[in-house]
Amino acid sequence: MRRTKIADVSTYLPERRVGNTEIESLVNSRRRLLPTNGLERLFGIQERRFAAKHEQVSDLAVQAAKPILGRFGGQNIEFLIFASACADLIEPATCNIVQHKLGLQCPAMDVKNACNSFVSGLMTASSLIAAGICNNVLVVTGEKPSDAIRFDFENDAQMGPYLAGFTFGDAGAAALVTVSPDDSGFHFQRLMTKGEHWELCTVKGGGSLFPHTSEQNYFEGKMVELKEVLANEARHFFRTCLKEAAWQPDEIKHLFTHQVSTSTIQTIS
Repeated sequence: MRRTKIADVSTYLPERRVGNTEIESLVNSRRRLLPTNGLERLFGIQERRFAAKHEQVSDLAVQAAKPILGRFGGQNIEFLIFASACADLIEPATCNIVQHKLGLQCPAMDVKNACNSFVSGLMTASSLIAAGICNNVLVVTGEKPSDAIRFDFENDAQMGPYLAGFTFGDAGAAALVTVSPDDSGFHFQRLMTKGEHWELCTVKGGGSLFPHTSEQNYFEGKMVELKEVLANEARHFFRTCLKEAAWQPDEIKHLFTHQVSTSTIQTIS
């Protein structure tokens, strides 16, 4: 089976920087619900980027992909994967809009898997190459979850399920996955899905459950329960992956984890 690697990466950040003070002011516009510096104490973050109103999810992905196309050439892209929790529209797939804006002619598809979307996209790209279907796959993402943040609440209890949304930021990223001529590149890939916990993080509006209910268009997260799942599952999953990959912990130089708060990162570490 052919080895694969990430040959190029590029990112795009919107210009607007949004500090915790601005988020706190929006939430406290009618009544004081968030204390000063409360978000930094709770999550360990200071700022995030918000896209402009006219910037679409596809625009964030396109801006990230352009430098790679400039170096590699759009005519050499054989497959395009748009991997994101966000989308321009319910239909068509956002990959079609990205493809059009980039002027590509290759096959394209969306991969949607919440915060794991880009990693899932990389695995899909690697699989396409390993199977001999193509040699070069461009994986792009555009995330604009700022549209799903709720800021207006009557009281603390109402705010609770929406609290994690205050950490959200917008960005675009792109990676070119190609054939690896040697032993470099992806060494081991494994995903795990625990579908029984699907209700822990949701944006319910727009699908068949709530097709026309506007108040369901905000992100809701049960972060305490989610942290418990991670604490229970991560250790076993990580050790299983090490065993299957035939690696020892001291062989790993860098560990990247995607979590809402620094305290959760410490728990997982």
